[in-house]
Amino acid sequence: MRIHLLAESSPNPVLTAVMEELAREHEVAVHDTRTLPAGYGRGPGLQEPPDVVLLKSRTPQARRVARTAERAGSLVVNPPAATTTALDRAATADALDRAGVPAPRSWSVPALRDLGADGAALPWPLVVKSRTSSRRDLVRLVTGRAELDELLAEWGDEPVVAQEFAANDGFDIKVWVIGSDLSAARRRSALEPIDKSADQHLDPADLPADWTRTARDAGAALGLQLYGVDLLITGGHPVVVDVNPFPGFRGARGPAESLLRFLSPIMAPGMVAA
Repeated sequence: MRIHLLAESSPNPVLTAVMEELAREHEVAVHDTRTLPAGYGRGPGLQEPPDVVLLKSRTPQARRVARTAERAGSLVVNPPAATTTALDRAATADALDRAGVPAPRSWSVPALRDLGADGAALPWPLVVKSRTSSRRDLVRLVTGRAELDELLAEWGDEPVVAQEFAANDGFDIKVWVIGSDLSAARRRSALEPIDKSADQHLDPADLPADWTRTARDAGAALGLQLYGVDLLITGGHPVVVDVNPFPGFRGARGPAESLLRFLSPIMAPGMVAA
């Protein structure tokens, strides 16, 4: 079976281990932004579609190429449409709302300077985030108009989503989902300097049922199989504040083994026909 990983750069140790193990029995290839095919299909200039495409990259180019693979019959994980929705925080909020997944109220504006420009009262404080999720995006707790104005010089033209602040203990519950496997950790909020080495790993068996259900419902609402969810516990109940399609899984428990377990039935003979 032919398996391609679309990554933004050299795969992290988790994905490297997975691809090396898959290479024992399958034909594998890793593409990044420099080696990304023009597209998959059976026409001139197109690469022969593989059986499975793992869409790790977040770039528009990689998602476009993944869509050509999907149209050519490849199984793409996560689906390009689901990845695109999850990277758009406004679209994510809409999908969670339609599915009844608990999340803070949010407002989307085409530029940060437009937030509250119509004179409407805003429920300060707000957590202001870039609409498009990326490694260098804006994520800031803004307590009022004065703090908002301080951001305008750098971020004034940035499309943003403003989330209503959910009172919490200063920690996120990070949940990683790989198919049927789930792991979790307690981590300082993304609003604080993050030290991932200080994560407090949680036993999935000990997680409250509503935490697990909320994390899985968030992935289902977006059509994701491999993803991370940031939960805040407010008033004793979980709310979803971010969803991350195909994260690095560095904080997850045994992620390489979980990925291989998830992929195993997909790789079974006759399961995929490109």
